[in-house]
Amino acid sequence: MNDIALGVSHITDWQGYDHMLFLLALVARYDLRHAGRAALVATAFTLGHSLTLAVASLDLFRVPGAWVEFLIAVTILWTALWNVRPGEPSPKQKRWTYVMAAGFGLIHGLGFSSFFRISRDEAAGFIGGLFRFNLGVELGQLVIVAALLAVASLVRALGVSERDQQLFVCGGAVALSLVMALERVPW
Repeated sequence: MNDIALGVSHITDWQGYDHMLFLLALVARYDLRHAGRAALVATAFTLGHSLTLAVASLDLFRVPGAWVEFLIAVTILWTALWNVRPGEPSPKQKRWTYVMAAGFGLIHGLGFSSFFRISRDEAAGFIGGLFRFNLGVELGQLVIVAALLAVASLVRALGVSERDQQLFVCGGAVALSLVMALERVPW
């Protein structure tokens, strides 16, 4: 399997539901009218995980897997709590959302790294393989985000308010990520 397809399949694999739940929490307040903003925040996440994926894949840095899995659950919890705040975010809050997504991408990149080390195409070379894998992850994320935004737009067309959508999506993400975090406590 080429590295692009590997990246797409990794991010869209239901066994990696925690990454999809993170994306859901990340775009909880958006619908298709905000597709550009949602794509930018997903790309900020990709930039963050690309950095640690590269470093960890070179074995320059390792964090025990139990801690990575716990911290991934914490990033979902934090993101859902961040996005449940009422009202339109201020320009400063919007900037912090991008910074937060990139920062949390650093943690998720550690989760991707062991999969990438095991699965990558050795013949493709490290840099080319890493770039293509990240491109595949980004493409898969954008497909997931587009699907989430389409569902959100449909729900809004049925009369659900933006606030109700936020509360429902973020509430569910908080509950699921809290259970995940408690199940993954590494100590």
